[in-house]
Amino acid sequence: MDAIYWVIIIAVLVLFYVLLLVRQKRQDKRNLEALNNFRVGDKVITHIGIYGKIKRIYNTTYGKVCVLEIGTTNKIDVEMDLRYIAGIDEKTAAPEEPKEETKPAKEKEEEPIKENKK
Repeated sequence: MDAIYWVIIIAVLVLFYVLLLVRQKRQDKRNLEALNNFRVGDKVITHIGIYGKIKRIYNTTYGKVCVLEIGTTNKIDVEMDLRYIAGIDEKTAAPEEPKEETKPAKEKEEEPIKENKK
């Protein structure tokens, strides 16, 4: 009878390991891959809701740091740990549509000059 209890305890511990720890390792691997995929020029959103554009990424002793350009008219550069970036901003990350080229106005065909007869 005592052996059955030990088998159950070991089975629960193995199940706990598989469900929690393996799943967490897989999630950590995805997060690390996402951090390595950020590039200069990406428009991103941070975990606290700040939208910005990555200007530069560099390594420090504590990990990767990026310089975010925030704002539209009065632009501010902010250094931020890359781990605090939630992801790429999907709404503004779409490639910009090319601007319509202004075509030169068609030259008006010259009409014959009509003389006014009075």
